[in-house]
Amino acid sequence: MLQVDRVEVRFGGVQALKGVTLDVPEGAVVGLIGPNGAGKTTLFNVITGLERPSAGRVLLSGEDVTGLAPHLRARKGLGRTFQRIEVFSSLTVHENVLAAAEARRSWSRDDADPGRTASDLLERVGLLEIEHERVDRLPTGLLRLVEVARALASQPRLLLLDEPGSGLDTTESEALGDLLVELVADGSRSILLVEHDVELVMRVSSHLHVLDFGAIIASGAPEQVQQDPAVQAAYLGTSAA
Repeated sequence: MLQVDRVEVRFGGVQALKGVTLDVPEGAVVGLIGPNGAGKTTLFNVITGLERPSAGRVLLSGEDVTGLAPHLRARKGLGRTFQRIEVFSSLTVHENVLAAAEARRSWSRDDADPGRTASDLLERVGLLEIEHERVDRLPTGLLRLVEVARALASQPRLLLLDEPGSGLDTTESEALGDLLVELVADGSRSILLVEHDVELVMRVSSHLHVLDFGAIIASGAPEQVQQDPAVQAAYLGTSAA
């Protein structure tokens, strides 16, 4: 579904990403973890077109999209949420999701009713009971779910989630994990997940990539990565043998 091929990003004299290569297969949740400042959000920005790489390529379903604008990548099936919550604060929960559903109808040939689509997605993420609440009255955890529902309204084949578990309590986190597994179950969608909730990312991911100081230092199954000395050093601040 996604291939990131030797991507590099430089900000002046600072190299934020150093030859990053990773892939996300079809029908899978893949975790991207690493300490704060490792370059995870920068990589998301490269994948979605908000940041142009200094070198390297991004391929979506085998197609090189490195030079495409963000909205054109979205039309090819790429969706995302943000680390910093981005919602239309004066609108209701339903209206936030409806905005995305209406946007998709404006360029697609989909005849589905946007209002029905929004309600169906809110039911799927567990927010239907508060769909008429203004989002500026909601706690952070629920706003994260609003963002997930809005991203799904564009019907992405690849969904990039930037810390969707932030602000969720244990019960809400477990429900989110179940939702993520459900979203990829039929094989038509993949998820690349940035998350600091280690328990959540270990539970839902079939594969993990670890980013530290702009470089991939480990990749593999969650249990394998968790035992990697380089990964433990990156998180604990100790030197790896």
